[in-house]
Amino acid sequence: MARAISLFGLTALFLAASPPLRKDVLGIIGKGVLAMQFYAPFSYVAGVILVFASMVFAFNRGSRAR
Repeated sequence: MARAISLFGLTALFLAASPPLRKDVLGIIGKGVLAMQFYAPFSYVAGVILVFASMVFAFNRGSRAR
């Protein structure tokens, strides 16, 4: 959990330091939101399933013995 928080923090600092990159990232997020609204509600259901599947995959990999 600490690793995830630190990665998000570093990403936020990097985006705060680079306005052109921040503009590009927010533009990509905006395009994604528009695409999701176009195909709503199916895209929201698929997005939630994708988030849950990635969480299960990440937690499963992280809980394995090394």
